[in-house]
Amino acid sequence: ALLQSLTKYEADHGSAIVMEVATGRIVAMANLGLTKNGTYEEQRNYAVWERTEPGSTFKLASLLVALEDGKVDTADIVDTENGIFTIYGKQVRDSNVKYGKGGYGKITLAEAFRLSSNTGIVKAIYGAYEKDPQAFVDQLYNMGLQRRTGIRIKGETDPIIPKPKDKNWSGISLPWMAFGYEVSFTPLQMLTFYNAIANDGVMVRPQIVSTIKQHGHNEEVFEAQVLNSSICSKETIKQLQALLKGVVERGTAKYIYSDKLAMAGKTGTCQLDYWKGSLEYQSSFAGYFPADDPKYSCIVVVNKPNYKIGYYGSHVAGPVFKAIAEEVYLSMPEA
Repeated sequence: ALLQSLTKYEADHGSAIVMEVATGRIVAMANLGLTKNGTYEEQRNYAVWERTEPGSTFKLASLLVALEDGKVDTADIVDTENGIFTIYGKQVRDSNVKYGKGGYGKITLAEAFRLSSNTGIVKAIYGAYEKDPQAFVDQLYNMGLQRRTGIRIKGETDPIIPKPKDKNWSGISLPWMAFGYEVSFTPLQMLTFYNAIANDGVMVRPQIVSTIKQHGHNEEVFEAQVLNSSICSKETIKQLQALLKGVVERGTAKYIYSDKLAMAGKTGTCQLDYWKGSLEYQSSFAGYFPADDPKYSCIVVVNKPNYKIGYYGSHVAGPVFKAIAEEVYLSMPEA
């Protein structure tokens, strides 16, 4: 499924991971990169090593913080206006601006998340934490998002979550963080966070080794390791789970909706090296299934698809997630 998307969209490379929700065990991990011959092969473990700005998949973490702090409610009305919100001379733009539509007008915060409105999410988060951005950052650190997962594979990269005291912090750092810029994570680190949402707030360490045997006898058995027993309140978790389900049912991921399998997740479309005026993108989808009784979480990240063919997470990464989810679900004993 990953190979098909990479080929169709002429992407540079991509990765996909499937994780068991309750235990953190990695069921599958695929990494494919474009070779000089024009074929795709496993070259680097992008899933564990490659750290990038995630874009809209991070909006889930932003809303978690604000909901947990009681700063916002999913029923709050946000005015996306014409789809452009200017802060310190820099523009936050909604994806529909380029189609001449320009924003979604006044919508609920829940709708802003489902539609992945950058202006809606940024207005809500910036309005809540403009005077105390440290409080926003503290909650991200309290969850443990600044740490590596500690998976037993070499080469994992440290996440990046800036602090207000950092020398490169500026007036646009908080609003840019709100919709997934100025922060950086590997696909595995983002999946670990989404898996915690699926796991009712319990964050577990991704595991690649279950048992070490010596002459047929178990030398060491690796049980599920809890990194954070509760990343937030149960009430917040339930709200976020409902939002992720809504994204697939009537939001940016409605293209992958299936009558056979209820899925939950979030699309992500991130412009890479945007400060250089680059037109290179990263398309992603992170989520879990079945939506109401999650057994597996999954993330798909496709880097540098040919933007002339397509680059939105909903079209490039979403269908890969759906194909994987349906295949895995059919192989589950109770399916």
